Amino acid sequence: MLITIALSTILGAPGAIPLPDAPAAWRPAVEKAQEAGRAFQKALQARLAEAMSQGGPPAAIDACATDAGRIAAEAAAASGVKMGRTSDRLRNPANAAPDWTRPALEGAVGKKGAEVAPLAVDLGGKVGVLLPIVIGSACLGCHGPAATLQPKVKEALAARYPADRAAGYAVGDFRGFLWVETAK
Repeated sequence: MLITIALSTILGAPGAIPLPDAPAAWRPAVEKAQEAGRAFQKALQARLAEAMSQGGPPAAIDACATDAGRIAAEAAAASGVKMGRTSDRLRNPANAAPDWTRPALEGAVGKKGAEVAPLAVDLGGKVGVLLPIVIGSACLGCHGPAATLQPKVKEALAARYPADRAAGYAVGDFRGFLWVETAK
């Protein structure tokens, strides 16, 4: 209980509960959200890997821009949930945080991914689940320090995302959340 309160306070999300501490009645919803999240991540990573093999990071940027939303919608529809990705440093303005995610997102800014726990949030008749997105080495080609990005990556980012704020990360940094809403 003390850990739950301390984590919620640190994250600035008083209603947020670490997934392992979520009420037993929420367990089916939490598991459904996690499964939907895994399906989305697996499909997106496969699509990005395919694009990388065909044209490197610029092709992955195009694939992410054109396919990530569709992949999220397909995973959400298949699972009967609502989902998306968000960050305090958006690349795509369409990924702006839903209101219920903002306190946890603001509380996690600047942390390493290992410091940010997956969370559950009571949304009345629904449960919101926040799954941290952590920068891996494969992410650095598009999300790494600006000085290390290839010129073609910078060009592709400027063309697709003129207001991009999603570079400058290091391996292990907290990037944002995959959020999922599902019925209790």
